Amino acid sequence: MGETADKLRYSMTGGSVRTEILGREKLIIEGCDGIIAYTAQEIGFRCGRRQVWVHGEGLRMICIDTDSAVLGGRIGEVCFK
Repeated sequence: MGETADKLRYSMTGGSVRTEILGREKLIIEGCDGIIAYTAQEIGFRCGRRQVWVHGEGLRMICIDTDSAVLGGRIGEVCFK
């Protein structure tokens, strides 16, 4: 049931991923439905069929919800795959 709800939520948002970078030390991501990897240098998110990877130093989750997250740390790069 959880996977179906995730797919429904993703399709309702048009499959879009929204990111907002605040300076070099905070990132807000919306439209994610899972975490692929989580280290202090790299955090990967599953966003439907896409992936968002954040690379940097001292990365940490400040807040996480069912379809969004707020990251802190020194953000060096955000990649969409």
